[in-house]
Amino acid sequence: MISVLASLILVLILQLLFYSWWWILLIPLIIGFFERDSVIRAAFGNGLGIFLLWFGMSLFQWNNGGGIIVGRVAEVMGAGSGLVLALATGMVGFLVATIAGYAGFSLRKQLIKEYQI
Repeated sequence: MISVLASLILVLILQLLFYSWWWILLIPLIIGFFERDSVIRAAFGNGLGIFLLWFGMSLFQWNNGGGIIVGRVAEVMGAGSGLVLALATGMVGFLVATIAGYAGFSLRKQLIKEYQI
């Protein structure tokens, strides 16, 4: 639960300040590196936090004046509706953050094995 909230809050703040998508790689990598308990917490905790963030941001922008463009993009992509497009956006964030969290956890394990940190 801590990794979900930490990744959600940190990435939200950094995306609002610097408006770049690659924070969903860096922050889960760092959080996954410091996760000591399990790979499930490191990977899926970060993934769930980023999914909730991107899905929520998609819904927020859709409801606050972006309905026309979301509808057109969903039509072009064959998604059918803006909700499906918002879910797809959240799933992309989930996959990227899950892989980054797993990579951070694996990097820490490799460094511990290699250098006995």
